[in-house]
Amino acid sequence: MITLQRFLFLSKNIFNRGLGLEDHIEKSHVGVMDGLRGIAILLVFIFHVWQLSWLDFTTVLNSPVYINFIARFGFLGVETFFFISGFCLFYPHARHCFEQYPLASWQDYLRKRALKILPSYLLAILLILVLFEWEFPKEQLSWHLINHFLFIHNFFPETHYSINGVFWSLAVEVQFYLIFPVLAKFFRTRPLLITFLMTGFAIAYRQYIMAAQQSSGMLTPYLSQMPAFLDLFAVGMLTAYILVWLRNLQHIDRYMPIFSMIMLLGLASFVALIKDVGTVASLPNGMILWQARNRLFIGIALMFAAIGGHFANPWIQKILNNRFLAFFSLISYNLYIWHQFIAAKLFHARFPEPLTPDPHDDPQWQIVFTVFTMGLAIVIATLLTLFWERPFLSRKLSLSKVTTSE
Repeated sequence: MITLQRFLFLSKNIFNRGLGLEDHIEKSHVGVMDGLRGIAILLVFIFHVWQLSWLDFTTVLNSPVYINFIARFGFLGVETFFFISGFCLFYPHARHCFEQYPLASWQDYLRKRALKILPSYLLAILLILVLFEWEFPKEQLSWHLINHFLFIHNFFPETHYSINGVFWSLAVEVQFYLIFPVLAKFFRTRPLLITFLMTGFAIAYRQYIMAAQQSSGMLTPYLSQMPAFLDLFAVGMLTAYILVWLRNLQHIDRYMPIFSMIMLLGLASFVALIKDVGTVASLPNGMILWQARNRLFIGIALMFAAIGGHFANPWIQKILNNRFLAFFSLISYNLYIWHQFIAAKLFHARFPEPLTPDPHDDPQWQIVFTVFTMGLAIVIATLLTLFWERPFLSRKLSLSKVTTSE
């Protein structure tokens, strides 16, 4: 029987799932990043289920404060994932700068990224195309498959959300993986300059798209391309650099109370940013324009939370570094892949069966659908993580020899 303790044991190594650094686990594991990843997947998870259920969480949970904004604007969890990716990818490079940590060759880097991304991704494509009805004509199958296999499906309107709507962000991730080794080489010696250049390029790109596509109806696809997220990746990379630099300073623990306040400020700012989306939600293109204008601020808030949390008082650090979030961090990849697809299929199949023609008029259905859908998605993601994702990742042990070559 698979126990929670087994998953918690695995989650101790979650930060290094893509890096193969198990022999350096104490310094390689940054627990607060588990927490941020757990928060990111929960935000996206709740948001996509809420899109179908319209459940009023404030009323159901009898909350004294309005909390529905967390469900309504949880799509900002995707921005959080990109920040985390920047951090995790550059973390071994930051250790190389300050702790003489050996770097993997670029061949091993790509191999490890492939072992992380491809097995669950390809399995999902296979199962979806074999077991479910396609939303595109059969004669277009080759076109959709080629674009998805090459991770360029987000380039084209007809394939951007095809097969599985969440796959667009995996294309962004993989595209960044391909340019990361070059960026990292320069970032190690000029972190502030490269952060500035990446951030400036992302802002300029978004400004151009907002000006050129304002009335075209294509804002979301264009603002969901990899260049539009470069500032989030850059801030994540800079966060890793600063964190390792601080960790190697003497007597850094003296400033634990200050770091605790920095962490709380970062988390509070992140929550405030999520809530602020509501001020423009009713405007045409309001939310996507808000994202384009505030992605850098999201990254800065997450930077404060990550750096502050790593050096915070242990009892404050538990807000992020805890077993609950570590578990969701562990299953986050498979949960991300499957949660929206599962929710949509259950909704369109009217399962569970609502008592009204419009299920949103049935409050009991809203609760049952939300609980059942979330529970089923968590179970499926857990099983896939243990029996599919982890066996592939364990093969990285044979690649544990690292070199300083590039």
